[in-house]
Amino acid sequence: MLEIKNNLFKANNHKPNKNDYTKGEVVLGSAFLGAGVGAIGGLVYGYNQAQNEIKKTPVESVTLTYKLPIYETKEIGKIPQDQYIKSELDERDSGWWYGKVNLTPTKPVYEKVPVKDDSGKVVYREVTETFSGLGKPIINYNTYEVKEPVLKGYNQHIIKDQHFHYDKERRGFFFGNWFKFYPKVDYNVIDTYQVPQVRFEHSVDVLGMTMKGLALGAAVGGIIGGIIGAVAYHISEMK
Repeated sequence: MLEIKNNLFKANNHKPNKNDYTKGEVVLGSAFLGAGVGAIGGLVYGYNQAQNEIKKTPVESVTLTYKLPIYETKEIGKIPQDQYIKSELDERDSGWWYGKVNLTPTKPVYEKVPVKDDSGKVVYREVTETFSGLGKPIINYNTYEVKEPVLKGYNQHIIKDQHFHYDKERRGFFFGNWFKFYPKVDYNVIDTYQVPQVRFEHSVDVLGMTMKGLALGAAVGGIIGGIIGAVAYHISEMK
């Protein structure tokens, strides 16, 4: 009984060595490793081959003329000026009050405005541009809007003076406020125009060539890896 237990203990603590693997397992493992390495190399090779084919594609050009609206910066209205209003002591009731805010619109607001002719139509300028690339030119047009800014009033933001003071009765008060004014601008669409977008298409199947290289690399790598595994196993058996 003691001998059986010792044998079981030895079996459970046995560590495999290179001689524990069959020739088929060694060859198969080497083949998988070689296939992985070969696949990476084949992937790079296939992609580079595709890029070389693209470079052989003839360069083509296309010249297009289109129109762009002309803009100018001009005043579209006025808003109140930013101002600082101090708090002042009212001698009648010893209270503090703020001076009156001047809401008279005197600060000009400037925006980019589309230029119009005497009839109210948008004025355009012609642009001629040549596009070049490898392969056949494919032309698409993107549509853009001509927008005219319109002043719709203003927003007001009040910033309290952070210098805190006390009166004789130790009541806290702020010394004043900053009144900031920001324009509210809406945009009316008054026209549209189109701008060409050109891309060039070649007939090279980059994905196909890349995958072909990957498959070829994996196959060759697998074969070479299997051969190397078989040779290595044979050498280990001779030792």
